[in-house]
Amino acid sequence: MIYLENEIIRLALGDWSWNASVAGFINIIGEENVTYDGASAQIPVNCLEDFEDRYFRYFIDTYEKALPWYRIVSFKNTIGFYNENGFEGLDLKKLKSINDYIKDTVKRYLTSNSFKSAFELMGEAERMAELEKNLSKVREPKDDTDFEKVKEEVIGELKKQFEIINKIIEYCGNENGRRFIGAKNVIYTIIRNGWNGISFLNPQTKIKDIYEDYRTYFVDEAREYLAADKQKFRYKCFTCGAPIRDMNNDMSFLNQSGFDTARKPSHVWDFVNDIALCPVCKLIYSCLPAGFVYVNNTGLYINANVNMRYNVRVNRSARDSVLKEGRNETASRRIYKVLVEAMERERIEKSRYELADVQVVRYENERFKFNLLPESTIKLIHKYHDEISGLIRTGYKEGKESYSIYEQVLENIFNNQNLFLLVYKLLHFKTASNKDCFFHMGHVEDILSINAGLIKSLGGMENMDENRNYINEAKNSGYHLRKAFMKNNEKTGKIPGISYRLLNALKTGNRNMFMDVLLNSYLYTGNKVPAVISEIFRSDELFSTIGYSFVTGFIAERSDDSGNEANNEKTVNGEEN
Repeated sequence: MIYLENEIIRLALGDWSWNASVAGFINIIGEENVTYDGASAQIPVNCLEDFEDRYFRYFIDTYEKALPWYRIVSFKNTIGFYNENGFEGLDLKKLKSINDYIKDTVKRYLTSNSFKSAFELMGEAERMAELEKNLSKVREPKDDTDFEKVKEEVIGELKKQFEIINKIIEYCGNENGRRFIGAKNVIYTIIRNGWNGISFLNPQTKIKDIYEDYRTYFVDEAREYLAADKQKFRYKCFTCGAPIRDMNNDMSFLNQSGFDTARKPSHVWDFVNDIALCPVCKLIYSCLPAGFVYVNNTGLYINANVNMRYNVRVNRSARDSVLKEGRNETASRRIYKVLVEAMERERIEKSRYELADVQVVRYENERFKFNLLPESTIKLIHKYHDEISGLIRTGYKEGKESYSIYEQVLENIFNNQNLFLLVYKLLHFKTASNKDCFFHMGHVEDILSINAGLIKSLGGMENMDENRNYINEAKNSGYHLRKAFMKNNEKTGKIPGISYRLLNALKTGNRNMFMDVLLNSYLYTGNKVPAVISEIFRSDELFSTIGYSFVTGFIAERSDDSGNEANNEKTVNGEEN
């Protein structure tokens, strides 16, 4: 996967971790230094000059606004705002916010080990320690009335603290501060997600300067190897097959991929290790975190492993989309949204590159998770794009935990699992505890539509009539039965009990129980059993689809009880969605 010709490094696509590392390497050096050739890329050796600076600069530039360093220096705008308008608009709430910044941001980070080590590299350790010691919260009055009485005193004290904060920002915000503090931040928030235990991530490293440490361990070794005479090298690189001098560079530093060959000799054949890397491959693998996009501790990489240019650009587009999303979005939700967008692009690009199945790699809870998405899944996501997008802000609470419906639907789609269990749970919660449900029945209907498409893509529902909308028919039938109950008694308590029994029958796949409850209900109201009910005997999938659709209409929304038809516009709390 690596070839060296006339001072040119040629990198070819391989497995997912290598492809992500190559994409990260190209992100770091810049595409202007790369010549693409199908599934490979050519890069001049001179790109390794000052590579350690480019390495950290990429991470700092990419994740700047998510770094603790930025949380400190960005407060300069707030200080400027108050100084310009003479602290007009300052109240007790804003004072508490400033105090929170002083305590939870400035003092917290300035006393952390990573910041202290960065200050030592900057030669500002003693000065920053003194500034942190002098910085303190401003006394907060008990209430707004007391605040107004002592407002001038508060402003005077704030000015003193702002002077200290300005000095802190001055040291942290200069080029040297960004270089070292930013680097320390990305090491522990981004880089460590990909690899650990060596170079500056080795607790016992003797080199304090992280830039020098990375250059010595990765860059210098790679350049020396490229210039060396390899004719007498006995071993071969496990990744690229190039000759290597010894087996010292193993893959144990890669998270969830490598292993310690000294402690785990049983992992290799006959207890003799034959897994080692050449220094160039080791350097490329150190760029693995740059191939992913991370939000907090969640990462994403799309292994578009047919064309090198597309592999780089589809992930760069995903990166830009994730980082562009607002901070009010949860990390996992942002990742899933971008993944759906990437699948849309994948569908378009497929005609150009004739891509086969798409491999998606997610980093969650310090583990890599893999999904192989076939063409049918990509088409399904495209077909139901609007329905899936409509679920983005939906969810429910179970106990003290909150769950995203959007994420669960996509997770099931990626794993080719039907959504009946999720639908059961949503309908059960809607009946039992409506206050913990942040969705309406129109969302459940959309999930049932997505689920029907998913089952069809997997070869199910073969006996269904393509010209009929079973979901809509069953939903309306359920709604009209509800109306019949409400007509007899507007405050009837029968609906929840009947709903529970129907849901129980659906969950257990018991058609007889379902029909028994249903027929008794229609006998009670004197209504005719709709024709769509007889379709439940065609297949198990149709039974569940029609049954859950019926219960969806039967439970309905509270706003529907005033006379709105079940197939009217979907509303949440009376507002159009």
